[in-house]
Amino acid sequence: MSARWKRVCFGLAAIICGAAQADEPGKVWQGTLGPNEVVVKINAPAKGSADLEGRYFYRRHRMDIQLQGKASADGRITLQEGLRDDEPHPGWKMQIPARDRWDGEWLGPKGRRLPIHLRSLESSSSVSAREPGLQAVRGDIDRYEWLRMADLTLQKKKLQQIDGYTLQWFHQPESGIDLFEVVSGYPEAQLQHINRTLRMNLWNWVGNYYDCMSGARDGQGEYETTTTLRHISPKILSVSLFSSYYCGGAHPDFSDGPINIDPRDGRELDLDDVLWLGPGKVLHEAKGNAWNQAWSDYRSKRFAPWAVAQLKAAYPSEFRTGEDECNYDDPEVWQFANWYAMPKGIHISAYFARVARSCDDPDWAILPWKAVDAHPGAVRIH
Repeated sequence: MSARWKRVCFGLAAIICGAAQADEPGKVWQGTLGPNEVVVKINAPAKGSADLEGRYFYRRHRMDIQLQGKASADGRITLQEGLRDDEPHPGWKMQIPARDRWDGEWLGPKGRRLPIHLRSLESSSSVSAREPGLQAVRGDIDRYEWLRMADLTLQKKKLQQIDGYTLQWFHQPESGIDLFEVVSGYPEAQLQHINRTLRMNLWNWVGNYYDCMSGARDGQGEYETTTTLRHISPKILSVSLFSSYYCGGAHPDFSDGPINIDPRDGRELDLDDVLWLGPGKVLHEAKGNAWNQAWSDYRSKRFAPWAVAQLKAAYPSEFRTGEDECNYDDPEVWQFANWYAMPKGIHISAYFARVARSCDDPDWAILPWKAVDAHPGAVRIH
């Protein structure tokens, strides 16, 4: 390796070191930009590259601002804010990090200059959340998101009684998201597992809100949600969050995000856990960016055609498409269906391309328990 690249790699290593230990794809810094507190995350670059990407937020409003740039031959860092090329951007001129310090200067497009003083954050242990429910899941949230949400709180809403269970609803005011915890109706040990899973999903949804609103330009984003309890029983707890949002780009969009919890251990269940057509061992979608081709083949060649046949037999009038663009007879729209439990069976959701998104997720698409019970997975929920 040349002396020039040794210097560049030294500068990069000082920025991203500690990422592997934290199991996060980058390093987190916090400090000040001018008079304002900021949190910064720089992603690990591709091997052999001096290009850098990252993001930061001001503690007072928590919205991400994108960063991109590179290290020069002497290891100094130049970063630019934002991703658009049609307008001038503020820039960062950063010195080589010294131990756990990283200093530099913010340069505004009109010549304004502000000092930047950052320190590495190798652990979030010194930062406590204001909300006890968030504090309880601290080990499952990366440090950057932890610092974004640590000052957020929840507001208590209604206490709901349903089928022998008591639910305490909460409202997160910044994101507008509602979710509940289960107060009674299950054994105490089960309540702890269930509520931990619910808390994690609540704060993940809050994180999605900030991701969306950060992507919208000039504060023009929209994010509205409705949370619905779908089914609660000794063997399954299903709830979903319907989101209508505009995160920048050409069009607004919407989606329904179900959570399906096994109350016996608090584990989130996949559709393949509870409905398996076989043959052989149950397959699952790969996690992260991986891809499980065998699972995809099962869903497309076995599950989706079976689901069409079941739904078509149960709801023949809904499959009369005529000139309607909602072609529910196409197995592809059911291939990767989301699901949740209902009193009468398992609801599965069709997914259409944007031109036909109004056809998504029809209410009637419920696989009766008789059909589900005939093909149970490893986890029985009925």
